[in-house]
This record gives sequence, structure tokens and C-alpha cells, in this order.
Amino acid sequence: MKYDKNAWERLGNSFTNNYELGLLDYRKHIIDVVLKYQDECENLLDIGCADGWFIEQFRQFGFKKKYFGIDVTPNLIKRAKRRMPKEQFAIADAMDLNIKPFSVDFVLCAGVLMHLPDLKKAMSEAFRVSRKYVFISTYGTYGKSYCRFNNSFMNHFYNGPDVVSKVPSSFKIVFLKAFKREGNNDHMFQYLFKLVNQKGEK
Repeated sequence: MKYDKNAWERLGNSFTNNYELGLLDYRKHIIDVVLKYQDECENLLDIGCADGWFIEQFRQFGFKKKYFGIDVTPNLIKRAKRRMPKEQFAIADAMDLNIKPFSVDFVLCAGVLMHLPDLKKAMSEAFRVSRKYVFISTYGTYGKSYCRFNNSFMNHFYNGPDVVSKVPSSFKIVFLKAFKREGNNDHMFQYLFKLVNQKGEK
């Protein structure tokens, strides 16, 4: 099962992710968490960084650590480099990261999982490269999982157990927070996980 990278590339020319709506609660919460834990971390990996909006916000709110953003869409990486030319960005697939295990202190995966057909593979990669924290923010439901087509690429909406069941035993959950979408039955779920045992699962 694959997702349509060509569709993402076409979308990359006009992608905004509704950023014009500003600092919605769930976006502000992501910023707050990153800032809260930055003193424990030397670097941050932003999986699915899109056009660099989050690192722009992180810097404005006082984030001081090393940042590395990746996205599967070349157009979005180009826009990110124009937006934040001093930051590091690269083209990469969330389900196949070319990054060494335990090499990133804080892994951020915000608004990405619902676009990927293989939840287990994407989450395995995020946890594989983290040596401290993994923060996940994704749309989901409190009920049964389902998927739908939208904008020529697949959106997958996972419920809480879907996500938590894919977390290796080497990590424990620090918190779970849910933001309800107005007029919808689905929610934006946010999780923070902390590495507690580097031996973990193989």
C-alpha cells in the first residue's frame, strides 16, 4: 500500500495547511511542548516539516536548539529553505528514514500520520531514531478507525489505541491530549513519549 507522492508534489505548490488560521490551540500546544523540553535536548527532527512553518514559530517563541526538517515533497522543501534559509531541510520519507538509531533527542511528527498508509512503519521509524522523546500529533477518532480519499491522496484517521499499540515497550507515554475539531466527530490527538529503556524491542 503506497501513498501518492506525485499528488503531494502537485499539492506542494499551493500547500498552506490552513496556517493562515494562525496559532490554533493544538498548534500552540505543540510549540509549548517543544519549548518546555528543549533544555533536555540538543536537537529536534521535524518529520513532515512541510514549508517550515513550525520552525519559524519555534524560533519566534524562543527555541534555541539545532533543528532538522524533512518532508517527502521537493516543492515544500524548496519553500521551507526560502522561508527559513538558516535551517536544515532535506527530502525524506517518514516511513523510511535514513537516520541512525538513537541519534535525535526530540522527534516531532505533527499532522503527518493521517496521510500515511502504514502507521506501524512510520511510527517505528520515529521511535527508532529517538534517544529521548517522540511527540505525535495526528487526527483521529474515539471510535473505529477509518480512512477516506481527499485531495487525491489518502487520509487515514487513527483512534487512540491504534497509535498507542504501535509504541515500542522502550517508551512510556508522558501525556495524551485531545483537541476536538469544531463541527466534526474527529479530534487532534497529541502524545508525548519518553524513552525509558534503550534495549527496548528489536
